[in-house]
Amino acid sequence: MTWIKTIPLSEADERLRKALEEQQKLYPEEYRVPVHPTDDGSAGIVASHTLIPKALYHAFATFGAL
Repeated sequence: MTWIKTIPLSEADERLRKALEEQQKLYPEEYRVPVHPTDDGSAGIVASHTLIPKALYHAFATFGAL
């Protein structure tokens, strides 16, 4: 299994917190609860993008808008 460095919510700076909060607002209700959450409750696929908050927001906001 591949290991990807992630930043847990407890260590997130303001930029990362804002990206996570804003992309989550666009998600339909069915996607709000992760199926396989990480230790801090976030979705693993979203957590894998935490090193680049701007990319995280744009990638997942696209899915939310679609």
